[in-house]
Amino acid sequence: MIAAIAYQELIRDDPAIVDKIIAILADHPEPGPFEVAIGRAEGQRRTERIFLEIARWSDDIRRSEYDHPTWHYRLRPVIDPAAPPPAPPSYTASGSAFEALALNISMARNPKAWNAERAIALCWIFHIVGDVHQPLHAGELFSAQFPQGDAAGDKIYLIDPDTHRPVKLHWFWDDAVHRAAEPEAALARAGAFMTKFPRAHFRAQLAEDARHPDAIDVWTAESYALAKSLAYRADGPRSSSAETAVLPSPGYARDATAAAEERATLAGYRLADVLRGMFSPVAGEAAPNAHSEHEARYSPSREN
Repeated sequence: MIAAIAYQELIRDDPAIVDKIIAILADHPEPGPFEVAIGRAEGQRRTERIFLEIARWSDDIRRSEYDHPTWHYRLRPVIDPAAPPPAPPSYTASGSAFEALALNISMARNPKAWNAERAIALCWIFHIVGDVHQPLHAGELFSAQFPQGDAAGDKIYLIDPDTHRPVKLHWFWDDAVHRAAEPEAALARAGAFMTKFPRAHFRAQLAEDARHPDAIDVWTAESYALAKSLAYRADGPRSSSAETAVLPSPGYARDATAAAEERATLAGYRLADVLRGMFSPVAGEAAPNAHSEHEARYSPSREN
C-alpha cells in the first residue's frame, strides 16, 4: 500500500525516477519474488508490480542470506502504567532501522555502485520507511503480564474482526490497512487513501521532514507515541494465547484501522520524497554500473 502511494505520486509527477528505479531493479541478484509478482504482466502493469514487490521483498526473503532481522524496527519500551513489570526493561532502544536506512540510501543513490547492490538497497529503503511508520515497529509492551516484553505484539493475541480467527496483535496492526494480494486492488485503495488524506493533510509533518536532518527519528517518535496512546491502550488486547483470544472492542478496532490508514498514507508520501531526494537529476551523474561479473560474486546462488 505504501509503495502504491509512492508509485502513484512519482508516476504522475516524476516518471523518470520510476524509470530509473525499474532499470536498477533489472539487475537484482535475487529476482525470484519479482518474477512471481510480475507473472505475465507487461508495460505499465509490469512496472507497477515490480514497484510493489520492491516494498515486500525484505519480508519475502526472511531467513535467507539477504535477511537482516534488526533492520525492520527501532523499538522503545512501553511501560504499562496500570501493571508495570517487576524490573525495568533490559534496553532503552533496540533495532537498527536508523542505521540501516542511512546505509541503504547511501548505497542506492551512488551511481558508481553496482546495480545488484543498489537494487537490494532500494528494497530495504522501501521496506524500512514503511515499517517504521507502524506503532509495533517502534514500541514494545512491558508489564506484569509481559515482564520480558511482548515482542512488539507477537505475544498478544486477538480475534480478527474480519476472519474471526486468532491473530497476533503485531499482524493485526501491520495488516489493518489492506489484505488483498492483487496489485490492482492495492493501487485502487492507495488512490482512495490519497483522496481521503491528500498531501495537504500532512503539511506540518512533511514540512518538518524537510527541516530535520534525521527524519526517521521523527517518524519513529510518531509511531512510538501511537504505540503508547493507541496500540497498547487500556482497552486493547491482552490475551497471551490464541486459545484465550477475544474480539477487540469496536472502538479499538475502529481507531486502530483509522490510525493505520493515516500512517500508511503519510509513509507513502514520505517514501516518494525519499526517492525524489535520491534520484532527482544531478549534473554530471555517471551512468549506473551493472557489471555482470560483480553481480555473480555478489550472489553466488545465481550460478545455479
